Amino acid sequence: MSESETSKTPRNAAAGAKQAQAAERPVHEATELTKRNAEYMRQMRKSLDATALSGEKKTAVLNEMTSTLLAEQGRGTTARQLYGTVQERTEEIVNPKKTPVERQKANYWVTALDNGLMLFMIFCLMYGIMGFIGTNATKNSAGANGITAILITSAIGGLGVAKLFEYLMPAKDGKKVSLWKKIAWSVLAIIVWMLVFTTMSMIQGPLNPVLPGIAYLIIAVVVFFARMWLKRRFNITTSMF
Repeated sequence: MSESETSKTPRNAAAGAKQAQAAERPVHEATELTKRNAEYMRQMRKSLDATALSGEKKTAVLNEMTSTLLAEQGRGTTARQLYGTVQERTEEIVNPKKTPVERQKANYWVTALDNGLMLFMIFCLMYGIMGFIGTNATKNSAGANGITAILITSAIGGLGVAKLFEYLMPAKDGKKVSLWKKIAWSVLAIIVWMLVFTTMSMIQGPLNPVLPGIAYLIIAVVVFFARMWLKRRFNITTSMF
């Protein structure tokens, strides 16, 4: 073998080794996380272990995150950029954000509760004052000012008002409700509520006891502060008052 052929052999071997490494590198990068992302996932696993999530849920989440990171880290993206801090990602997994439909349903019940409390407070305040000063109107409305009648009437009124607000608000899809339909639904809601009020006022006796005026006033004050807390807690803006 000549000297030139001997010198080419190591070069060819080195070139072949480099080609082999180049061919293996994409596989290596596609199956292993970077040190930074691997450390993030280690902390993520530790954080999830401290939660009440089931083992299957944890495994599914970690596998999904790992697959996403393997696909994105080649572009220089880190786990922190994709998911935020470990604490933020854990909170998002444990308490996932609600869909628009779920938020709308949740808002409906909160709004219904708020309006129901408002009606209950108004009734208690009104009948409390009437009972405190001892008017004849209080005696003539023994059924209407019973605590059971007030509770049921307020609850149904709260549900109806919340539904009416939901119907009258501008639609997210851009569709507008005609004015006459809004008026018709408003009138219908009032009629239904008045029928409920009239029906409840017929209930008398032990099933619908009338409380002393001072008791109604105390309840009204308690409900007022409870409603203020509720409005601040859930940032309620859709209510009559």
